[in-house]
Formats: sequence, structure tokens, C-alpha cells
Amino acid sequence: MMDYTGTPNTMDCIMSPDIQAAFRINATHWRKVNAAWRYPVHQHRTFELNIVLEFEQHMTVAGRSFLQQTGDILFIRPGVEHSSQGSGGPEGMTYYALNFDIDDSSLRRSLMMADSTILTGDTAEIADVRHALNDFIHSTISGEPNTHRQRLNALRASLRLLTALSSWALSELPDNPPAYEPSPPENAILLANAIEKHLEELVCASAAGGEGRPGIEDIAAKLGYSPAHCNRVFRQVYGKSPRQYLSGLIIRQAKLLLLNYSLSVEVIALRLGYRDSSHFSKQFKRWTGLSPQGYRKLNHPDRREIDAEQHYRDNPFI
Repeated sequence: MMDYTGTPNTMDCIMSPDIQAAFRINATHWRKVNAAWRYPVHQHRTFELNIVLEFEQHMTVAGRSFLQQTGDILFIRPGVEHSSQGSGGPEGMTYYALNFDIDDSSLRRSLMMADSTILTGDTAEIADVRHALNDFIHSTISGEPNTHRQRLNALRASLRLLTALSSWALSELPDNPPAYEPSPPENAILLANAIEKHLEELVCASAAGGEGRPGIEDIAAKLGYSPAHCNRVFRQVYGKSPRQYLSGLIIRQAKLLLLNYSLSVEVIALRLGYRDSSHFSKQFKRWTGLSPQGYRKLNHPDRREIDAEQHYRDNPFI
């Protein structure tokens, strides 16, 4: 019997890591304001990119004051307090703000540890971030009536921004990183990585076989630490709690499972650890703004025609 895996005659092989990441963009807006406009101190659970398009803006981020000139980009991490003291002149100003989140551990950790707050200069990485934001701005203000086309343009801009952020994160890494980084410490990073790995494995196992929703208490017990310590270390490294990170993993799996039309919403809810489909549907709508069935129709608008054809095949004499 012939072996088609290629293993017996392979002389060398290097595998690349599997990539599965959720990149979420929300609360994106273009805004023109007058000289009296202000925005009070606040914070987000997500990252923010804020770019001034016309004139200038006085911003305070984590207690530091910045004067954004046209084209300057502020990069604000989750949980960091910031406020706008408004325009520096009588003309007012125009700005664009984009909030995003990423569940990939490597990119998220790099973004959380990056030194920069204001992105200026003529580097290729900053130019790529600016070009990606320009794509979003054009998509937002174009008034494109075709929502399908508008969504594809936004998706293209999202992928361009993800690429630009990855390039910028790489440029921020030191060429010769120290063996020990005091913030966060190496043992904290290793523990947070282990927690993240367990969360991903348990969610995937639950989605495949309905083994129930994983909890940080069970993971902490397996790793030999208290849940409070695991929560504290995970938040230190990833900028969010394990529960928040878990929610992102669950919504990603929910979207993937909903694309499998052989699975009912009830089965999907049970696989993801919900007590019933109603609870799952409410949570899914809170996350995405759509019901599970609405998400299915959005991703397969011709599904009703397929269902009708299947119904006819199952009941040919009706």
C-alpha cells in the first residue's frame, strides 16, 4: 500500500505554526467638531487608533499630554485612561477613531508591550498603518450604497491594518531581546501562555464534542495555581481577563459552527456550554448585533433557496 503522506522519503521538513486569529474592529467613526468640543476621561477594553485629519487636537493619555498635528496617530492600549481637550484653534478639527481587538497571543502581547503612544515619522511601518486607516476612512465616508461591496472594502482594509500592525509590532521588537524582561517577568509570560493554550484546547474540544464550557478554576487547578493568581498574571500579560479572552474564543467558534448548516442552533449552543439555545442566541446577538440565524443568512443569503431545494428532495410528493 502506497504512503501518500510524503513521510517515508522526506529528507527534511520545517512546519510553520497554524494561524487562527480573530481580529475585531468596532466603534469606528469619522467626526468633525467645533472649537468648544471636549471628550471626558474614559477608557476602552480594546485598542484605539486615533488620527487627526484636519488641524490639531490636544489629548491626554495615561497622564501624558500630546498635541496631535494633522496625520499624527495616537495608539491607546486597553484600560488606559485618555481624554480630549479639543482643538487648539477656532477652526475646530476633524479626526477618525478606530477601536480594535486581536486574540492572537503573540501580536496582542507585542502591542501591549510596545513603547510608542504617538505614531509619527516616515517609517514604512507607520506609513502602512496610515494607508490602512485611509482605506477605512474612505470606506466610512464614501456613502457606498452597496452594503456587500462596502463590507468587502472594510474587510480588505481590516486585513491591511492587521498586516500593518504586525509589521509595526515587529519593528518595535529589539534586535537582541534580553534573556529576562522585568515587565512582565518571564515566568508570568509562560504561565499566561499555558492558560491561553488550555483555553483554546478546551474550547476546540467543547465545540467538537460538547464537553462543556471550560473554566479558569479547572485550568488553574491543573496548572497548580489559584484562580486569583491566574487571573492576575493573564491580565498582566494579555491586558484582559481569561474570561474576556474566553468569550472571544467562544464567539469565534460559534461563527465557525454556524457556517456548518448541518448543525442546528440548539446543538451549537450545547457544544459551546450554554444551557439552552435562547441563552446562546441572546449572548451571540450581544456580541455581534445579529441573531445566530441572522448571521447564517448574512453569510449565505441564498440559504433559503437551498433549504427549499432540500425540502423538495426530502418531500418530493408535496
